[in-house]
Amino acid sequence: MSEIRKSNRMFTRSEVVVKVLAVDGIPPQKVTPFYCHSSDLSIEGIRLVLDRELPPGAQVELIVVLLDPPASFRHMGVVRWHKASAEGQNKFAGIEFTASSPAVMAVWKRVLTERYPMISSMPAQRFAKDPDSAW
Repeated sequence: MSEIRKSNRMFTRSEVVVKVLAVDGIPPQKVTPFYCHSSDLSIEGIRLVLDRELPPGAQVELIVVLLDPPASFRHMGVVRWHKASAEGQNKFAGIEFTASSPAVMAVWKRVLTERYPMISSMPAQRFAKDPDSAW
């Protein structure tokens, strides 16, 4: 993909609740939140490890729970890519935060840069569809 993240990522696990709000602009008939976790996160987005598919373009609401010390954040986002692992057991999705409140984003950025100083000091890397790459 040709997109470039504006900020760097930290390879860390956080617990995430996902609620799909719309696919192809159409709200789903039944909205059931589900649980998953991240494999990395950045100021502008997150890579999720899932047991199901999330179609690119889907609009989602995320509750991201960081541990040690605990903190939770509500983000609105869009699925930018989705891929299954080579074994097919896990699925991965790249989510870009799109409509999170400015107050939430300010605290998110502060917490991430305090907790993971390397996020603000590493050069930006390109997005990649391969979940094993350092996208």
